[in-house]
Amino acid sequence: MNLFFKVIFRISRILTGKLGVYGKIGKNNKYTKGVFISEDATIGNNNYIGPYSMLNNTIIGNYCSIGPGVKIGQGNHSYDYITTYQKISGELIRHSLNTSPAIIGNDVWLGANVVILQGVKIGDGAVIGANAVVTYDIPDYAIAVGVPAKVIKYRFCPETIEIIKGSNWFDNDISEAKKVVKILEEQCY
Repeated sequence: MNLFFKVIFRISRILTGKLGVYGKIGKNNKYTKGVFISEDATIGNNNYIGPYSMLNNTIIGNYCSIGPGVKIGQGNHSYDYITTYQKISGELIRHSLNTSPAIIGNDVWLGANVVILQGVKIGDGAVIGANAVVTYDIPDYAIAVGVPAKVIKYRFCPETIEIIKGSNWFDNDISEAKKVVKILEEQCY
């Protein structure tokens, strides 16, 4: 996006009350106070993003709950060069702050103050405990906590996980998703 269009885009976001929300945004998302979503972020549908969260260089699925103070995909500075200061290293060695995006699956719950590094993939249905720092991929339906985050258990047995994954309920609009989830609840319990 060239500078002129970037300025016009940001002004339009301010005028429509979406200050700080610049990425590719799906439908029916709820943002609270102080949320920042960069231009290089892609957000699916029906997500909640808590206050003071910052989403950069990330792809987020549908039906996620993102707690307050969450940081995803923040810039990676060059630490093997003379300086980590981006205005110098970016120009002299063409270092980019953004490498590969963080990928957050569907129906993921990120607790308060979670940090997820670029290039990390969080699987569908995963739960990341408050204050965790996620430096490695987290599998579908795992619960991970700590610094660095480690899987402590899974939400369901492997058979139930396969049934839920096979339903793709999170690809539906909310009214259809409710119907599928109700059927899954009856089938799995």
